[in-house]
Amino acid sequence: MDIWDKRYIFAEKSEAMTIITGSQFRSNQGKYIGMAHRGERVIISSKSGYAELTPVSDDDKEIKKHINSKCFLAIAKQAWEEHEQEKPMRFESAADAQKWMDNL
Repeated sequence: MDIWDKRYIFAEKSEAMTIITGSQFRSNQGKYIGMAHRGERVIISSKSGYAELTPVSDDDKEIKKHINSKCFLAIAKQAWEEHEQEKPMRFESAADAQKWMDNL
């Protein structure tokens, strides 16, 4: 069986990955999310192509808290306005840039 022929894919499993349909994912989300968290590759097939299910790391969750904060959004808006006015910030070194970011 050609595992890339979507007409025949239902739950083809090999040593490297599990390929499922969107319907299978919707019916068993917890199962497939658990597999992804255990490091298994889970590929979801659809009419528009394939996507890999990837767990979100703790670092990603921490970053999301900051990105959704009002302070971050205000800084991002100001940065965008400065960019639009062609007023980019320049730093002499990476350490200077890090120091500036730490003070935000």
